[in-house]
Amino acid sequence: KEASSSGSSSPSFFRRNFFSITALLFAILIGLLCKSLSTHNLDRPIPIEAVPLWQTSELHWVVRYFVGYLFGKLFPVGQLVKCPITVDWTNVQEADEAKSCYNPVRAILEKADEFVDLNALFDVQVMDIERSVGGDNSPVHMTLLKKKASSDAATTKNNDDSKAPLILYMHGGGFTVRGGKGALAAQIFGSLHQIGEKDEDDDVNDSANSFMDDAVWAMVDYRLAPEHQYPSATEDCLLALNHLVNDMNLGRGGIHIYGVSAGATLAMEVTLKSMDMNIDSFYVDEPKVPLPSKDGTTWSLDSGSLRRYSYSRMPPVDWLEWSLKAYTGMETNYEVESTLPYGMITTDVDITGGSIDAANWKRSFDESNATQLPRLFLVTANGDPLKDGGVYFKHIYEEVIKQVEAETPNSTERQPQIKYVETTSGHTGHYIFELPLFEDTMKEWYAEMKRSHIRKLNIGL
Repeated sequence: KEASSSGSSSPSFFRRNFFSITALLFAILIGLLCKSLSTHNLDRPIPIEAVPLWQTSELHWVVRYFVGYLFGKLFPVGQLVKCPITVDWTNVQEADEAKSCYNPVRAILEKADEFVDLNALFDVQVMDIERSVGGDNSPVHMTLLKKKASSDAATTKNNDDSKAPLILYMHGGGFTVRGGKGALAAQIFGSLHQIGEKDEDDDVNDSANSFMDDAVWAMVDYRLAPEHQYPSATEDCLLALNHLVNDMNLGRGGIHIYGVSAGATLAMEVTLKSMDMNIDSFYVDEPKVPLPSKDGTTWSLDSGSLRRYSYSRMPPVDWLEWSLKAYTGMETNYEVESTLPYGMITTDVDITGGSIDAANWKRSFDESNATQLPRLFLVTANGDPLKDGGVYFKHIYEEVIKQVEAETPNSTERQPQIKYVETTSGHTGHYIFELPLFEDTMKEWYAEMKRSHIRKLNIGL
């Protein structure tokens, strides 16, 4: 009996605990898989501070356990690191071979944008702006969006675009691809219109229409690297803004700049160099900001956030450095770079155009006729290797505000303060996974647009 009882206890134990044992084995398998995926292979030394994705407790759980691993498959920008950077563009064969490497990735991202039909959502106008100077004869391509007018609204609206807000939008993509251009534009501009429709206190135009109804959203297809290096993208955005304001007479109801990722870096420089236009606000969403060396002669992406999030695929750090080299025209030195940890490659080109120097902002403000600084809306993200660059810019702009206010100590009106938002869902993840936070920030930006609209109409700008 004892033998019989002992022999039957083992199967009975496994039968009784089958589901618990299976769940434990499954959890171990998932843990090993997460560790393997989190520490994906990279070609160069990984900073010792790097943390596997699944262990980054500050991240939104969807990104931490799922999307963070899929991002590279959905948006395969990491494939570009295999493509050449320095190309003889006068050599047709060499140029074609390089483009055959870039274009498949660019096509995937542009195809993803086609899921949003802008013509169904907005009135769309496409235009080309001719260049008057420079060796490049290609025009700057720009798309203008306005709220879609119903047949009833057409008879009641003033349609005076010049008195409406103007929003200049620069897409992301590391200066090398067009990332989320139409999709994010539709989400952001659509959100502003929804807020305007619910604004019961909107009597700015002394009519039943929101002041946002005639707002113009302008998207710039700036030239991409490696074909076009810094400052080509900046020049295109400045040319577009100048054409909209000075040639088309837009923006008398407020001028606002919006940029995402690499586009956010452009938004910083475009605002800095357009202070004489009385820019009202600029929205800097997770910018790509290389930090200066101690002597201020070189810049790199090395930072605490890049080291911690080196295993990130949102975006991948090897592509971040590749795109920095592509935008600044750096040749790849495999022998030297192979021993450098990620983030340590330096460039002698400041791709922010001096916008991470408080003195440049103060000088630009003093030389303009502006009475107040543009209000900064700044977004950074946990899980984003670029986070610390955005935080660095926050400190720079705080210093600018401090300096301007110090010169007018008796003024009762303070300079516009920074609206800073820290998300938890990785690079640009808050557009999907933190919608309440996104919508709250849009409401505050809408309110800022409304204030600047009233101010400019009252003083006749």
